[in-house]
Amino acid sequence: MHNSTAILVLGMPRSGTSAVTRVLNLHGAVLSENLLPAADANPKGFFESADALAIHERLLSSLGRSWFDIGEMPDGWVDFSETQQAHRELEALIKRDYRGETIWIVKEPRMCRFLPLWLRVLEGLCISPKAVLVTRHPDEVVNSIATMVGDGQWSADHTKTLWLEYFFEAEKASRQIPRALITYDHLLTDWEAHVNRIAAELEIVWPNSSDSIRSEVDLYLNSENRHHDYSLSYDEGRGEFSFAEKTYMICHEMKEGYWTALEAMNSSFSAMLAFFHRPMHDLVHKVAEHYSNIALAQKIQFDELSNESKNALQAKQFELDELKVKNDSLQIAQQVQLEDLRRHNESVCLSHQAELDELKGYYNALQLSQESELSKQHDLIGMQEAELSRLKRELAELEITTDKLFADMSALQAREESAHQILLETQASYAELKRLTRQKAWLIRTFLSRIVKNE
Repeated sequence: MHNSTAILVLGMPRSGTSAVTRVLNLHGAVLSENLLPAADANPKGFFESADALAIHERLLSSLGRSWFDIGEMPDGWVDFSETQQAHRELEALIKRDYRGETIWIVKEPRMCRFLPLWLRVLEGLCISPKAVLVTRHPDEVVNSIATMVGDGQWSADHTKTLWLEYFFEAEKASRQIPRALITYDHLLTDWEAHVNRIAAELEIVWPNSSDSIRSEVDLYLNSENRHHDYSLSYDEGRGEFSFAEKTYMICHEMKEGYWTALEAMNSSFSAMLAFFHRPMHDLVHKVAEHYSNIALAQKIQFDELSNESKNALQAKQFELDELKVKNDSLQIAQQVQLEDLRRHNESVCLSHQAELDELKGYYNALQLSQESELSKQHDLIGMQEAELSRLKRELAELEITTDKLFADMSALQAREESAHQILLETQASYAELKRLTRQKAWLIRTFLSRIVKNE
């Protein structure tokens, strides 16, 4: 995997490593596809390799350690057989997840303690390692850890010591490779300047420029990412800064020669650990012996309870066997009843099927009869409709004839009235004529009588 650069994000849990990893990922550094899912402790996502976490946890367990143990790793742990197994697993992970990638990024807090192993794996694969150390104000980490694991699970001093150990182990192991430092405050106050500074110090070019992804980064780095904020301003009433705070101030201020200052702080911390190592080791052994005696007593009590439980279990097993025999007999009887019921149901079903077939035949015949009767009714209705149409036509013609007859009757009535008037007038004329005729007849008789007389 030549021409490949691995960016190793190193930092204590709850130090802002997730936010830094996401911002560098947005700049084009490729992440594994198998990441831890988001959770309440980090709803925007951890951006953490789930496979790397599993490998680290297996290795810690095989070394008799946990991620929150205080104390340096065992001497020569890099050459242990368990470490060699982890070496092979990390090689397979890198080849699977990052083959062909030019710039890729991996983040898992336990890498702070396993960085020598990672550097050996990357060297064997001809991959160029670059380290980004991420840190955060120790009091913010204390409160964030307490929120994550629950208040009272361990003391603030325990968390601060663990914070120092994670940071200084990563600082010591990364001295021979290109490295850069960023605090969570740096990221939230001026992410662009510090991301570009990281690129310059690591001598890399981001595939995506800050301008091209500014809106995405700003959207991600909102106020929800920070729940605990502590000021670095000096308060005369509080006394001296703690060793952890002094270490953080060097990281945050980044004055000239800060790496040298951090190496000096690392030496002081190692000396303090060495000073307290033997008393702590003896105390741990005394506590272990005490708890071993308690465990032995508990084992004896457990064995006694185990024997009692075994006897009770045998009795219960005997009862269970009896119940099993009864249950088998009951199942056989139920099976016989079920078979009888099945045959009865089959007989009933056959009988019902015959009745259903008969009803279907009757229904089909009735349907045919009704269809025939319906056809006849349709024909009859057609004939009645034709007859009705004919009667309607005749009625219309009769209405026309009636209207004509009424008109003729009106004309005849008018003519009758005219003829009656003429008749009346003729009768009157006739009476007048008759009267005149009688007068004329008298005149004629008179005239003729006179004529006769004259002769």
